[in-house]
Amino acid sequence: MNYERLRSSTTVRRGAGMTDRAERDGPTDVDRLGFKLRDLRRSQALSLQDLSRRADVSVGTLSQLERGLSRPSLRTLQKIGAAAGVPLSWFFDETSEKNEGDGVVVRKGQGAKLNVTAGGISKTLLTPLSVNGLQLMMVTMEPNSASGHGSYTHEGHDAGVVVAGSLNLEVDGRVYVLATGDSFGFDSSLPHQFENRGNTQAQILWVNTQSTAPKLASDADG
Repeated sequence: MNYERLRSSTTVRRGAGMTDRAERDGPTDVDRLGFKLRDLRRSQALSLQDLSRRADVSVGTLSQLERGLSRPSLRTLQKIGAAAGVPLSWFFDETSEKNEGDGVVVRKGQGAKLNVTAGGISKTLLTPLSVNGLQLMMVTMEPNSASGHGSYTHEGHDAGVVVAGSLNLEVDGRVYVLATGDSFGFDSSLPHQFENRGNTQAQILWVNTQSTAPKLASDADG
């Protein structure tokens, strides 16, 4: 699939499933994510029911996400990405990215962003969206936020360093508690998940060589 062509074809259309609030005040990042999900589904000629069966996500949830009425969990996006054949990085909000125009440099605070889960995981992409196969991200996790209910796998490798707070990281069934300054690295084909069990916000500088959509290790999340 040509991700860049599909990304560039995702546009905001008045009246195309937009809520009254989005038409009145302009689309938010949740609205834009909904447009991307809808256009991704339609580009593959899938009905909501088709995608629901593939992703094991309810039709009601998909409909709410496409209309910008709710914010997905990271786990839900992983399910949809796996079902549609796109990597998680495809869901970043490209309108939030400002680079030098040649796809090489991203200035401080100007990387593409992805906010997941109302409780709070946000990712800021520190490499340009045009870079495929490698993502350097600043992952910010509010207290008690988690990647989802159950582990997942994908091709490539994950590595990172905790720059603030703490992180509980589970890899292949073993749980590691990381404090500020601790780092990690592992083969992403191993089942993994993560959460912030601390009382303060955690920030992790995270590198991911994922180039394909994640494969779910379990279907615990509905």
